[in-house]
Amino acid sequence: MKLIYDCDNTIGIPGKDIDDGWTLLYLNQQPTVDLLGVTLTFGNGTVAQVQQQTTLLAKMFALSIDIYAGAEQGETNKKTAASQFLATTVRRYPHQVTILATGSLANLAAAAQLEPDFFDLVQQIVIMGGLFKPLTVNHFPVGELNFSVAPAAVAQVITGGAPLILASGQYLATAIFGRRDLVLGNGSNRSQQWLEHTISDWMKVTQQMWQVDGFVNWDGVTALGLLQPELFEFETGYLAAPTPQLSKGMLQLAPAKTQQPVKLLVKIKDLAQVNQIFLQGLKAYFA
Repeated sequence: MKLIYDCDNTIGIPGKDIDDGWTLLYLNQQPTVDLLGVTLTFGNGTVAQVQQQTTLLAKMFALSIDIYAGAEQGETNKKTAASQFLATTVRRYPHQVTILATGSLANLAAAAQLEPDFFDLVQQIVIMGGLFKPLTVNHFPVGELNFSVAPAAVAQVITGGAPLILASGQYLATAIFGRRDLVLGNGSNRSQQWLEHTISDWMKVTQQMWQVDGFVNWDGVTALGLLQPELFEFETGYLAAPTPQLSKGMLQLAPAKTQQPVKLLVKIKDLAQVNQIFLQGLKAYFA
């Protein structure tokens, strides 16, 4: 699978989410994935922060990846290394490139400005984000953080006509990777210690926010939904035209099949199995 990972990785910054970086480490270990590049967007942090942490992650874990920075928030449809790479790559490999997007969708919208056939040329776009109803984690209200930061870009992507797979927040809210599950190995090398410390610190944040003894693996589960769909249940829906509620990350489904179809990840069959499969991919760094 030819894959571009578009993300807002801030792993290692105190108080910021870790699942984009955690997912990048997992993807890098998958033999079926040809990771063409990683494009960086705002969301969990600024693009500058995301670039800093992704560069750090690549150095610490010897990741042989190409990294492309996108525009900062508010720089709508700005030509960047990320948008150029996305546009050029789907043209080079027509109908072969999957884009996994787990941050804002600003880079994808900007790429479509550079390449008018962008949404026709991409094989599929797999997205973590959006809500169909208010979201709670362990009964605590949670705001939507991916679509709401760039709603105009989301509107372009979901109406562009590309095949879509969507992992909406409400279906992933129970995807808890627990503290007891975090066993990466018996070694004590610097990268393992750093990763365990970083994940543990984020677990402390989610414990304070939502009283969860672990963290929600939003992006990692979305990646597994792409690579091992047999572990999940999916439904086909049809997205209604975007409304002003998109500024809060809210989507609507339409009854008519004339609207944009979307494949919805709606259920994790066995969370313990999903967590263990994901963990095995990370343990490979410390074997």
